[in-house]
Amino acid sequence: MMQGRLACVNCHGPQGHGGTVAIMMQRVDVPNITWTQLTAPDADPQPYTEETLKRAVTQGIDPAGNPLNYPMPRWQMSAQDVSDLVSFVKTLN
Repeated sequence: MMQGRLACVNCHGPQGHGGTVAIMMQRVDVPNITWTQLTAPDADPQPYTEETLKRAVTQGIDPAGNPLNYPMPRWQMSAQDVSDLVSFVKTLN
């Protein structure tokens, strides 16, 4: 368990559905990060791919090249860890 540490599940939830969460005494709308939602043809601003999801997680940049909104962290992960994370996201329904 990641006591006192931030993890994806803290905001996006165990199934990646997101919702409204309280972060540092603010209410934040957190997006659904299930693979079908991220890669939907009508995704806004455009659908994610494996590579653009890796960039979003590590650099905070969406598929269109725009910065992701606060409070999305920029994670420092090895290439293998970020690939494993993408594989995990693909399992979320």
